[in-house]
Amino acid sequence: MNLHSNLQYPLLKYLSEEFTGKFYNNELTFLNRLLILYHNRFVFSIDDDHHRFIDELRADLTQPVKFWTIPAYKRRRINLMRGRFCQLLSHKRSIVENLLSRPDYSTTEAKRQTIAEIYQWLNSRPKEKESAPSLASWKKDMEASFGSLLESPGDVGKGRSSKNVFYLHFHNILTGKDEETRKAKFLKLLSVLLGEQWICETETRGIYQFRKSGNGSRLLLGALYYCLNQQGQIQKELTGPQVARLFNSWLRHDISPKSFEKVFQAEEQDTFNCSPSQTRYKYVRDCSLLIKSL
Repeated sequence: MNLHSNLQYPLLKYLSEEFTGKFYNNELTFLNRLLILYHNRFVFSIDDDHHRFIDELRADLTQPVKFWTIPAYKRRRINLMRGRFCQLLSHKRSIVENLLSRPDYSTTEAKRQTIAEIYQWLNSRPKEKESAPSLASWKKDMEASFGSLLESPGDVGKGRSSKNVFYLHFHNILTGKDEETRKAKFLKLLSVLLGEQWICETETRGIYQFRKSGNGSRLLLGALYYCLNQQGQIQKELTGPQVARLFNSWLRHDISPKSFEKVFQAEEQDTFNCSPSQTRYKYVRDCSLLIKSL
């Protein structure tokens, strides 16, 4: 997301991502939302009063989202993330103030440092001061989503596992000799999925809608990841939440977050290694044929 221009973020795109809950996937996507609101105001405002912006944002976050058009599980996630950032702005607003005062506030590095600061603040909070939403569960969610991004500089390079590495884009986990090769492989995967009508384009560039529905939709994506792994297309061993987050970075679907993460967990992935008489074999067979040209 490059906000360093005199253009505002498109309103329709913002509304789409707001009401589909995409801004509330994790702390990084919520920071994107915060920065879009700030940038749109900053570009056309007379002064740069980020203190007043933070006051108004905190007041807004105290109000829960109740739109009945948003599925209940997405409303819960949205309100959980709003509550968490409301707590942050109430007790440690300096973290956001420091971000907005940076000239490079919209860069990946600025957001990564901010996420690390949020985690450090959670780590420093006494247990007896925890309240709803739970700071302990917030900390656990951040560890699952961002891994080594949360390490202090002295910890970097000490033999960390890929399970603790933060990947920003799906193509980062694909095999390939360099970045361009991995990007090309991901684009080819998208082309295959589009051609087979698994997905379709949306109004948001780079975001696709999963067209499959029903009980088997979750298993299809689980089998797809399993087959990518079996064919040597995945270079890293990842946790369920990590894989789910990477899929969510480019794919819209109506699968509940917990169920979606579960299908990518190691024990669930093992169930796709099955005999032809079992139900999941059909998903594996179809996915293997689908991606054989990658």
